[in-house]
Amino acid sequence: MASVSIVSSQPTVPGTYVLLLIDVVERWNVPVEKLLGREGLAVEDLLRSGFRLPRDCFARLIQQAILLTGEPGIGFLMGLQMKVSCHGVIGQAAMVAKTLGEALDIAIAYFNMPSSDLELRLDSQGDRVRLAFAERDERYRLGEVGAMFLLTGFAAMAEALTGARLRGRGVVRFAKPSYMSRFDHLIAGPLTFNGDFNGFLFDRSILDSPLMMSDPVAARVAREQCKEELGRLGGGRSLVQQVRDLVFDEEMGFASIEEVAVRLNVTARTLQRRLRAEGVVFRELVESMRQQHARRLLAVGQKSIGQVSDLLGYSDVTNFSRAFRRWTGRSPRDYMRAPH
Repeated sequence: MASVSIVSSQPTVPGTYVLLLIDVVERWNVPVEKLLGREGLAVEDLLRSGFRLPRDCFARLIQQAILLTGEPGIGFLMGLQMKVSCHGVIGQAAMVAKTLGEALDIAIAYFNMPSSDLELRLDSQGDRVRLAFAERDERYRLGEVGAMFLLTGFAAMAEALTGARLRGRGVVRFAKPSYMSRFDHLIAGPLTFNGDFNGFLFDRSILDSPLMMSDPVAARVAREQCKEELGRLGGGRSLVQQVRDLVFDEEMGFASIEEVAVRLNVTARTLQRRLRAEGVVFRELVESMRQQHARRLLAVGQKSIGQVSDLLGYSDVTNFSRAFRRWTGRSPRDYMRAPH
């Protein structure tokens, strides 16, 4: 079969997810060609670094797999197969992060690419945290198979990263399917059906869980590779999007315009001029991102107010508190205590 390249403006999913699907259907001795043939795909396509395929194509492959195997719970079986390494350099960066919270930040950046089918949202709800898989476009609403695949996969990856089964509750939008009773003994924790989102609810303290392969030096290198990979996968990004990706690092904080310009192979003056042509002032962009990251970091609660202040580049907590009150009308401490 000739190798093809799929290009589409609709949301996409990683080709590695199809490899997981192939691993599952092979248990029924289903030939790969029988699964992939109708979509004009070859295994060589799926093995290419960064290959992604349209969401509709993936959905048809799922339905074909269910038809060929007679297994409606195929999403659950796929999730059990998911490994952090399925996500390439993004997964490598997650593996060597310090905590589960940092690994999730990397996953959020990966899923929140403009071309992605879904985005991850991490929100604080008092002493609990909600991790939700949110559709970018309701026309591509996450169905039963996709939800089970992602929930099971994320639970499996979290257990592999931390070496422990983490306590929490899964939530899905759909009613309990009849086949679920066959998988009850494999489910990592309680699962609520007919919920108002797809994702997890868990104690905020879980974000501080250390990772078994944590390596500060490797993490620094991996973050740089991760940024390059995200830039490549994002493709077609505007200059403003590129600057937003480069200007803030979860460990190092904000970069100067000179540092960002070096990464983009232009002078600071040229970068300023090009940003102005898009109606953006670098200083105002940084201020907007400070507000965005301040809200997120305080809501999640992994860092103290002083640590957030330092990371966002403020000379002291007083100046940060003054700025935060100007943005929100509340002090950082009040904001941390309030449900979000």
